[in-house]
Amino acid sequence: MIDRADFTDDKTDAYRDRPQSIGYAVTISAPHMHGFGLEILKDKLQPGAKVLDIGSGSGYLTACMARLVRPNGKAIGIEHIQELVDKSIRNIKKHNKELIDEGSLVIHKGDGRHGYLAEAPYDAIHVGAAAPDTPYELIRQLKVGGRLVVPVGNNKLNQEMITYDKKADGTYDEQRHMSVIYVPLTDEKLQYEKSGARKQI
Repeated sequence: MIDRADFTDDKTDAYRDRPQSIGYAVTISAPHMHGFGLEILKDKLQPGAKVLDIGSGSGYLTACMARLVRPNGKAIGIEHIQELVDKSIRNIKKHNKELIDEGSLVIHKGDGRHGYLAEAPYDAIHVGAAAPDTPYELIRQLKVGGRLVVPVGNNKLNQEMITYDKKADGTYDEQRHMSVIYVPLTDEKLQYEKSGARKQI
């Protein structure tokens, strides 16, 4: 079982349906948004699948995905703040260490705006921050038949949750689902500055 309380800073408020800060101007999404992401990707989160979670943050959703793609599958998280990479690994190891030990789950430090080419192609990609426009590089990293779910919009007033399904000819079908409010996909330096942290990049 993946317990959300293992991944939140405020254990007394772990199950309320709202986002919670995990530091560095980053949140763990509200439970209903995690539920939406897993539901919309459920046909792709099958045993043996390879999935990418961009902006993996606390590690919660990446761990949920890793459980669903067992056996023989792999969930890859990518997060550009090293402290959150380390924190997410600690969170996962509290009660789900076997996911890491068996190779079902790995968290990498990197710029998720570029995906993670080393493990591509993917059956599913989930993005936990808003892309300013259609994320073509992420679509390219899908397998044929793969699905990307990502909030898209260049400000918080016009973001939509969109899925992209990749077709055999490299084009994609697009479906718009709902209006959302997410922090933007950004780079490491801007993320530290936004959070008030100081780090030499």
